[in-house]
Amino acid sequence: MDEHLVAEVEQQHQLLATWIGSSAQPAVLDALRAAHTADFSMVTVDGHVLGRQAVLDGLAGAANSQPGLRILISDVTVAAELADAVLVGFLETHVQHGHTSSRRVTALLQVERKAPHGLRWRHLHETPIPQ
Repeated sequence: MDEHLVAEVEQQHQLLATWIGSSAQPAVLDALRAAHTADFSMVTVDGHVLGRQAVLDGLAGAANSQPGLRILISDVTVAAELADAVLVGFLETHVQHGHTSSRRVTALLQVERKAPHGLRWRHLHETPIPQ
């Protein structure tokens, strides 16, 4: 497994938890914005399909909305390696004040040399794991 791939998945979720779970500086949101391609899309745990702007607008309004949130990443696997992208799967677990919820995630990461870890997020699909 490419260490840059795992580092990218973990770093983005650490940034997300910092933004949503604390009084983070605006630079955290800027880093999240920069990590996504212009055509980024996401399928939420509720089945809604959101484009990049809708996701980023939602994040902008979610600063410190879940104080104490931690996001744990595990079981990172590569489903496919393409010439210009990597399809990855992982388990994402949210922990907040003793409550835990998990989801299986599939993400398409675009290879882009200028990006941190050489990757930008192009598509994300979350499937909740029933409690």
